[in-house]
Amino acid sequence: MSSTTPTKTEPTKQQLEALAQIVARGDDGPFQMVNIIQYKHQAEYPAEMNAPARTGREAYAEYAAVVGPLIFALGGSVAFRQNVELGFVGDQPADEVIIVNYPSRQAYLDMFHSAAYQEAIVHRKAGLVYRTLFACSAPSPE
Repeated sequence: MSSTTPTKTEPTKQQLEALAQIVARGDDGPFQMVNIIQYKHQAEYPAEMNAPARTGREAYAEYAAVVGPLIFALGGSVAFRQNVELGFVGDQPADEVIIVNYPSRQAYLDMFHSAAYQEAIVHRKAGLVYRTLFACSAPSPE
């Protein structure tokens, strides 16, 4: 994949607005973001970065090193992170599944728009072929 090939790693403006609309109507609260991701064999950074050669996983680890503390600082946590053993049903290959707990959609949006998060995105873009995210309501306490 060349660096000019578009990747599917970033939310659209409409997707961010949909999350913000949930907040605006007062339905905000804890939720989980389910990440289904596929790594590039070799990370592809913008040429002007002159980044060292690394795998897609290594580039994503750079992203996670910044974003992990941001998630924890806002009261979130990583609920699940595992490599995909077998693509059982469906056509899209994946390498890893990550589920992140967030205290609210507003907290996620605040983190997403922060300077630290925006600066880390370059590593995610460099390392991933794609990611699919599902915003899921947190389970109700029983």
